[in-house]
Amino acid sequence: MGKVKSAIITALLLAAILVLSLFATISCDVPGTNNVSRYNSFISSINLGSDLTGEAYALLYPEGVISVSDYNLVANDEGSEDREEYIDKYVLREGVYVEKDKLENEDEFVASIAEDAKVISKRFGDKGYSKYSVSVENECKFVIRVAVPTNFSYAAYKDYDSGSRSTKLTEISNTVQVLTINGIMSLRDNTEYDNSNSLININDDFADFFSSVSYNQFAGQHAVQMNLTDEGFEKINKVLTSASEGTAYIFAGEQSLGLTIELGTPLETKTMYFTPSASSASDFSIVLSSIIGGGVITNSYNTDSAGSGTVLIASTSAFGDYAAIYLLVAVLLIIIAQIVLSVIKYKTLGWVNAIITVIYALVIVTSLMLIGTQLTIAGAFTAVLGLALLTFSNFYVFEAVRKQTKLGRVISASIKTGYKDQLFTILDLHIVVLIVSILMALICVGELAACGLILFIATIASYTLYWFTRFMWYVISSLAKDKVAFCGYSREVFENASAE
Repeated sequence: MGKVKSAIITALLLAAILVLSLFATISCDVPGTNNVSRYNSFISSINLGSDLTGEAYALLYPEGVISVSDYNLVANDEGSEDREEYIDKYVLREGVYVEKDKLENEDEFVASIAEDAKVISKRFGDKGYSKYSVSVENECKFVIRVAVPTNFSYAAYKDYDSGSRSTKLTEISNTVQVLTINGIMSLRDNTEYDNSNSLININDDFADFFSSVSYNQFAGQHAVQMNLTDEGFEKINKVLTSASEGTAYIFAGEQSLGLTIELGTPLETKTMYFTPSASSASDFSIVLSSIIGGGVITNSYNTDSAGSGTVLIASTSAFGDYAAIYLLVAVLLIIIAQIVLSVIKYKTLGWVNAIITVIYALVIVTSLMLIGTQLTIAGAFTAVLGLALLTFSNFYVFEAVRKQTKLGRVISASIKTGYKDQLFTILDLHIVVLIVSILMALICVGELAACGLILFIATIASYTLYWFTRFMWYVISSLAKDKVAFCGYSREVFENASAE
């Protein structure tokens, strides 16, 4: 390759890396908007796990149980019409106020709360959070605590993007309310439970009509897919054809999910699709699938009679407000150390490896931002593991080329032989890591599944950039007169050896 062409390709690549690096790392106010609009960098837009931005938690009070603050709000208000009723109705137990009627069968009531916690935990597990917890409070067996990652980006966490912050919290609040719906499935003729009638025979359980419920996402569309059994297909068609027109509404407990079926027209297939919003589609699928599988919650939680509605509290990361910054610094130090080592060991060739390292980092950051995978501390060091794989691959082949050079071969022949000799070693290594990443992503749940996806992306990037390293080696070394000095190699020169 000519020196001019090599110089142009190198300059264009470096310019592209510089521009992308600026977009990936620099956040700033948008000029001309009076500091109203703000551009958030790729890094600051990545969704972060609870170990970096904290968790959002809610306390679930079953009907018949209220907090001390809710009790005092009424009981200490001498002007309240409900004051005497509250004083007579509730008794203080384990830091909360419980209706006396509930305490008549206390063991049964407490057992039902514990069983509900198991069902709720299963539902949140199906949601796919990187980390979550659902447990009966240690200090109080009458209250369930639900905690999930806030899923804030760093920009949202620091209130640089307050709209995103409030949106995330609203989504979590809605999810908590939907996933704690109690009761069975039903098909009714009105959106209000008290003013509706069931369209299903009293001897039938509507949940038995379905074999499964799943959440589907394709081409930007989000759908709840409900698969009918053969018997369910026949029975629901009888319901649909028994009326000439109207709308049927699917309920979970006493709450309409907004999933409707038009009456008067029979179904043609045993599969029904509904398309609510993205978050709702996932939550509805989980709740309906849970009910079909027998996971029914028996108590009502955070109803008006139980006090106030669900209150979501966002807590700080256990590692502090600057946990994400500390992690970024640690990763940057690892990257810098790798670059310095490669430059010391391989001279100008080390800068080729440095360019590839920067490209790898940009690929990972951009992928995490676009895919929306939640990044945790474990996920970050999984990405570092991918960098270690790329670095090892490059250094391994560099040493193979060095070995060929010491035998007296010219650089071009040494590179060709070195890459050829190590082809299957590098390929096999990446295939093994790729298989491990796929198994982690598909079999594991939560944080391990997220790490599996990151490792999958990192492995693909590593193998692709491994070969791109060879191309850039060829391009940039074309500008150097002494190819051996470019690589930091030395070789034995025999009497009849050909010159480089």
